[in-house]
Amino acid sequence: MSGKSTAWIKWLGIGMACAGLIGVICLYFFASPPRDRSEAKALFDQGNTYLNVGQVGRAMDYYKKAIDRDPDFVYAYNGMGMAYRATGDLARAEYYLLQALSLDQTVVDTYNNLGIIYSESDRPEKAEAIYKQALSLAPNSAVMHYNLGAFYAQIGQYSKAVEEYRNAVQLRRDLFQARNNLALSYIALGKPREAIAEYEISLQLNPHQSRAYYNLGLVYAEEGQYEVALTYYRKALQGKQNNPDIHYHLGLTYEGLQQEEKARGQYEKVITLAPSHQQSHYRIGLLLARENRYREAVTYYEKAISLDPQYADARYNLGRAYMKLGMRAEAQREMELFEKMSQYNKEKEHIGKILLYMPGDAAAHWKLGRIHEKYGQYERAITAYRKALTLRPGLGEARRGLKEALQRVQSL
Repeated sequence: MSGKSTAWIKWLGIGMACAGLIGVICLYFFASPPRDRSEAKALFDQGNTYLNVGQVGRAMDYYKKAIDRDPDFVYAYNGMGMAYRATGDLARAEYYLLQALSLDQTVVDTYNNLGIIYSESDRPEKAEAIYKQALSLAPNSAVMHYNLGAFYAQIGQYSKAVEEYRNAVQLRRDLFQARNNLALSYIALGKPREAIAEYEISLQLNPHQSRAYYNLGLVYAEEGQYEVALTYYRKALQGKQNNPDIHYHLGLTYEGLQQEEKARGQYEKVITLAPSHQQSHYRIGLLLARENRYREAVTYYEKAISLDPQYADARYNLGRAYMKLGMRAEAQREMELFEKMSQYNKEKEHIGKILLYMPGDAAAHWKLGRIHEKYGQYERAITAYRKALTLRPGLGEARRGLKEALQRVQSL
């Protein structure tokens, strides 16, 4: 790099999912070094290339070479820190980022990346403080406002999250990711109209977002605007033809429009794509029961229950079908089971709505694990805790929950 070169932003791109109630993503970046250190920079750039394509070990090799070549090269320490983050080793990530901070306390990137590490390792006070330090150095950084918004969303402070995301989009109107997360915060605050407006702006900026179309469909369907919801689900399918969740919600929307044959066609498509999708078996059972085809409905209800024995609504409607068929003993058994399961399913339903919009929400998976464990569903709790830890390796509550659930299973 020649002496006349000035500092410029070298994006690593969108970071891994940042844990939190709304499953937002954090942005991280490294600026190119401001003075001539071409050999170290070349090694650093090569490390970035490997990190961006998921070859973390190779990336670490090049960052280490950059540090060996120039022990004061702050950006290589940042790279090594974020590489360790990619492996889930947040302690080593923090070590390298603190090394970077000790070398130069004016590099905003370091504060940003430390904020991500503190957030993912459940140190919210430190995360908030470090993000605010970064903003004091770069008050016009859209990325820093974005990440502070992600942090506030993570801890459930959605009003503050909205404020920071709005700051981000005012500074960078092309930041469609901030629009998406702003929409999710509005959904959490019970403001669907505001969420719709943000999604529509995001899609104008980047029309190739299947998830945004899908979420818009969900919002419109909840508002009872089924025709509009259909339009967005169909657009979502253009990018993901074989996504069972989109086909399932298309089915629900056709039901809302009283187009039951089309609804059943969508549920059958889901079962073809995902045979263990218990909700689709259940919905077909409901459609058959509406036509007084109770024996056929029983088959679908029973299949749904075989896939999920705790499926309370399926138990209830199976009981009703048995009653219509004159099978009173079987009906009574299912109704008794329904009564036992209804509270468990009611608690799951709330978390399920969060995960519907935000499947990458580690905290929601942890809370779902707690509900499963509360009702003695330890295997399901283990699955939920493991999912939470996959999304957010530093989530201490999930780690403790997993340990306790495993101990309970071993003691049975």
